[in-house]
Amino acid sequence: MHEIYIEHGRVKNFLVIDVFGFGVASCFIVAFFKVVSILKIIHVFSSLDFGGVETHATKIAKCSDLKNEMTPVFCAISKGGHAEKKIMEYGCEVVVLSSSSKIPSLKAFFKLLHYFRQVKPCVVHAHGAEANFHGILAAFFARVPVRIGEEIGIPDHSKLAKKIFKFIYSLSTQVVAISDSVKAWLIDSGEVPKAKVTRIYNPVEVTHKENYIFFPKNKFRIAFVGRLEPVKNPLALISAVSLLRKNNIPIELWMVGDGSLMQDCLSLISDLEMGDAVFMHGYCDEPASLIVQCDLYVQPSITEGFGIALVEAMLCKVPVLATSVGGAPEIIRHGENGWLADNTDGESLSLAINDILNLTDDLRSFGERAYQSVCDRFKTENYINELLSLYEKMAK
Repeated sequence: MHEIYIEHGRVKNFLVIDVFGFGVASCFIVAFFKVVSILKIIHVFSSLDFGGVETHATKIAKCSDLKNEMTPVFCAISKGGHAEKKIMEYGCEVVVLSSSSKIPSLKAFFKLLHYFRQVKPCVVHAHGAEANFHGILAAFFARVPVRIGEEIGIPDHSKLAKKIFKFIYSLSTQVVAISDSVKAWLIDSGEVPKAKVTRIYNPVEVTHKENYIFFPKNKFRIAFVGRLEPVKNPLALISAVSLLRKNNIPIELWMVGDGSLMQDCLSLISDLEMGDAVFMHGYCDEPASLIVQCDLYVQPSITEGFGIALVEAMLCKVPVLATSVGGAPEIIRHGENGWLADNTDGESLSLAINDILNLTDDLRSFGERAYQSVCDRFKTENYINELLSLYEKMAK
């Protein structure tokens, strides 16, 4: 009697000789199927070097052994690098296509198409705009059974871009939104119908170590972690600290991250004569090592899909202030486990920080409440369970 089994996403023939009768053979088939039924999944990213999305890739790789049903492969359209090395250290396969990921890239499309046809995955999960565009399109033409897109932010799409991504997402099996606010945007923009969007929060974890290098402190210290890009609004935070300093408030700012606004930040710091108050740490692989040394974490974003660094700060038991955009209101309950600022300009941020400074004696309890509100909510195991459940549901 011939039967089939699925191994790493491929259907193969399996010969079963029914020695003891039809029932025993059938039981063997069922038992064997459960053992070898493993989803072969390809995660597609624009790159696997530095950045928030790339860090997310390393977390997926790190926790991939939590579920034996998953054998993830990580594919970078453009380049590898820092994240690629970490993923390989966790024992996962990485493929780098060395192609431009800029939309549209025929080279990226055909390389992905060839790769998918060769590997025959059960699931292709694309993360971010460039990966969604090329990955979903190639997976559709390669006849990959399950095609997942993931929107990682709230994009400022033109009418043309909305039409393009509406078409791309129509070729997907499901679209993951990393927060309720992102889910609402996808639906309200008309890019994805409600029934096709699933919200799955990003996993966030912080590993506390004993060998952190601690710096002496004699001022109220604020932390910021993120890409130095306009959407993250770092210049407004520098201006806010300057306004507080003008009121003779002893305060300093630690900025962790890199990006296109690095030189603008340095110029503003110089113009405001803030060289002794604002410290640019650049990219840090373990931002928690710096966050734990601060009194307040501020996320001044103009728009924000989720806010991984925000949750990391809360896991460090550091009080948090964030602008009331994107996923922040889903994480912070104003006045309970943190604070929300209604506006994103420097003056509004300075006023919000000043109000918090007047609560210095109560800051520790805010940090503790912040921790308690997120410690179980964004666990990696929760994320993997939701992801696997989605894959299996879509594969039926």
